[in-house]
Amino acid sequence: MPCRWKGDAKPCEAVQRLAEGAEAEIVPFCPELAAGLGCPRPPIELADAGGRVRALRVDRTGDATDALLAACEAEADALSRAGGVDGFVLKSRSPSCGLASPLHDAAGRQIGAAPGLWAAVARARFPDADFRDETGAAP
Repeated sequence: MPCRWKGDAKPCEAVQRLAEGAEAEIVPFCPELAAGLGCPRPPIELADAGGRVRALRVDRTGDATDALLAACEAEADALSRAGGVDGFVLKSRSPSCGLASPLHDAAGRQIGAAPGLWAAVARARFPDADFRDETGAAP
């Protein structure tokens, strides 16, 4: 589904295989859309803000952290009410979904990696679930 910052979709073969094989119920979730950031939207990246990871616009004119966290917590609550999940297929390098996304300093220079906001919330709420990125790689 189109939900990338550029307004396009990026098909995920791993999810398509699961859906076609009826091995799992697929529950699509885009934290950025759920947080009201729109599609297309200005790109965001993870930034270290005094030891706290924030989701900031690349041009540093906006902070989407609180809206994203609220959307992520709401989705985790909904999944818990539905009985939980067995696994997640997340988008690598995404500031919301990446298992190890680029982490930047205040000037935008990459200084390391951190889990995306949804990846961090999902891991905390569903510690026994299997986590993979779209390539099938596990952390």
